[in-house]
Amino acid sequence: MFIKNLDSQILCLAALYQSCNLISRIAWEGSYNEEEFTPLINSIMNIESETPQEIYGSMKALEPGLRFMKKQIVDDIFTRSSETRRYISSIKNLIKKLDKETSIINKFQNELISLNNQENIFPSFDDKVIEIGNIYQRTFSKIDPRIVISGDNSFLKNELNAARIRSALMAAIRSIYLWKQSGGSDIKLFIFKGRYVSRLKEINATMQN
Repeated sequence: MFIKNLDSQILCLAALYQSCNLISRIAWEGSYNEEEFTPLINSIMNIESETPQEIYGSMKALEPGLRFMKKQIVDDIFTRSSETRRYISSIKNLIKKLDKETSIINKFQNELISLNNQENIFPSFDDKVIEIGNIYQRTFSKIDPRIVISGDNSFLKNELNAARIRSALMAAIRSIYLWKQSGGSDIKLFIFKGRYVSRLKEINATMQN
């Protein structure tokens, strides 16, 4: 089962790293790439597909996340981000608490269904991002302690940037749930790290060709 779902697990982890990298860039630079954000937002909106491949599309859509993931777990230690590790740890802790909050989960699911029914009315990508950010604020952000985002206050105080960060956090949560559904776990990542790393290197090498 582990070997069969290895690519699916890596795809989900790539989405997690892509989300965290976007959060940092928005928070520190006030910028982001819509093309990188699109598969993450689509993963939140796509509640009917069952596999990570159907939800995210091809590996190419998560190429930035795959490259960033390689830097964090394979490359030289000086390329690694303690901020990213902190975000991932905080998101996993949030999920543990979220699993016990059925009322919040139900509220989130109902709001997401409603959002899907209105998807075609949003005039721009950012309008959709803002609404997803609002859903995050009404649901997941109610769980303490909240995830603390580091960055430049001039960017963090911008309402659109705040919505983008909340949406990226939601995409990160979605990726971890999908990772677990694909058979992923922290203990497997620890025990089978060599297999993850080997396959990750293969995928990144293919992307460069």
